[in-house]
Amino acid sequence: MARSFVTLDDVAKAAGMSRAQVSRALRGDPGVRPETRERIDAIAAHLNYRPNLAARSLVSSRSSIVGLIIGDPNNPFHIQLAQAVDRRLLAAGFDAVTSLRSVDDSAALQEVERLLSLRAAGVILLGPAHHPKVIGEIADKLPCVFIGSKRVSHPEVISIAVDDDSGVRLAMEHLYALGHRRIAHLAGGREPSSKERANAYNAFMTEAGLEPLVIRGKHTAASGRQGVDILFASATPPTAILASNDFIALGVLDRLKGLGLSVPEDVSVVGFDDIPDAAHALFSLTTLKQDTEVQAQVAVQALQAILAGDTAGKRRIDMPVSLVVRASTAPPK
Repeated sequence: MARSFVTLDDVAKAAGMSRAQVSRALRGDPGVRPETRERIDAIAAHLNYRPNLAARSLVSSRSSIVGLIIGDPNNPFHIQLAQAVDRRLLAAGFDAVTSLRSVDDSAALQEVERLLSLRAAGVILLGPAHHPKVIGEIADKLPCVFIGSKRVSHPEVISIAVDDDSGVRLAMEHLYALGHRRIAHLAGGREPSSKERANAYNAFMTEAGLEPLVIRGKHTAASGRQGVDILFASATPPTAILASNDFIALGVLDRLKGLGLSVPEDVSVVGFDDIPDAAHALFSLTTLKQDTEVQAQVAVQALQAILAGDTAGKRRIDMPVSLVVRASTAPPK
């Protein structure tokens, strides 16, 4: 027996409201009262209603589908940011189609082909380490917003990047003011922002007349542990470590404890991103905070501007960061 699907008209009839009113409520229109939205959501759930996004695209002059391609699903900050973007897209009347499979350039291009088959309105690329040329190829096919550190010169791409330079300088000035002079940097590899953060660290150390010490790895906790082993095999280990992201920093904290060293009494540690675990009492990590909600809002507004044909704005938007001082930093012995 053929399955009978519940339609938007069925939900509207059950709610005793117009089809347009129900449609606005289900797509999260902020103009709908919360109690009305909750009631319609409950009715839709009871009837097992599922929106037909493909049909909606075919009958509408503009698709509501937006692709959200996440480059590193293992990075908790990227997932946190993706959740914020998803919420903002919903509030703006879009339906996000999220992909966790764009680990390389070819996979990202395949995902874009899938989005084209769904008649997507546009795509938001979140932190993938793709070559700028590939990002340009994607933008040639779909309106594109890129959240990452790369400088993308394509005229149809709006890139949103954290201000790595000012962020690293905040961290380094904090450590320098505490009295640290032997400051090491555990950098990432090809991951987003790694190069920019390493360059900013090197610039500060050079200006301060200090010798830079950079250990390259990946944005993983394992890389943080390995970096500590390298640094503390030296006769003159650092008194402070700036990690390229919080994942590395958590690995650093773990390995320092394994070596019998205390944080911050023996070594101060600073991360970058302010993932939820950073504030946990077990870690209490001093770090640089990125505001995911603001980034998400700017990204969705940028996509809306492209879709509206407003190309007069900035092609690159730098997002500020702030230093959050916790218990992992203190003056050196």
